[in-house]
Amino acid sequence: MAAYKIAALQKALDDSVPSSDLEKANKQYTELTVKYRDMLQRDGRLIQRTTNLERLENENESLQEQISSMNKELEITKEKLNTLEQAWDNISANGGENSMDKADKALANNEMVSAARRITTLEMKELNERQRAEHAHRMYEKMKNSLRQVEDRNLELESKFAEV
Repeated sequence: MAAYKIAALQKALDDSVPSSDLEKANKQYTELTVKYRDMLQRDGRLIQRTTNLERLENENESLQEQISSMNKELEITKEKLNTLEQAWDNISANGGENSMDKADKALANNEMVSAARRITTLEMKELNERQRAEHAHRMYEKMKNSLRQVEDRNLELESKFAEV
């Protein structure tokens, strides 16, 4: 019985690893764990930077669109101002003639004010409609990009699932 126990212990001793090798393996394991943790932290920072970059790019794109819409509004305002100046010049030129009396001048002035109000109202409606259309288009693009990202992520997850 003792010989059997000694043989079993000898076999276990032969299969065992020296303590120096075990310490080396533990050191390597610890180093790998530290490297893996550092790599995960770097990966997290890169993901955060990428997210911030995407957010800034979207914000930049939004600001560019706002600048574009403001430039369009400025052009419309300039055109309106030119139209009103031309109308005023026409009335002033006609006002130089003595044939127009005060009643005609008042009537022309009222018509000009009324026309300016109608033009302004129509331009505001047009501007509102443009802004709605641009907003709807931006939302459509955002949803389209989100859907594309979800589809990409879904394909990635399906491929990982297939690998597993």
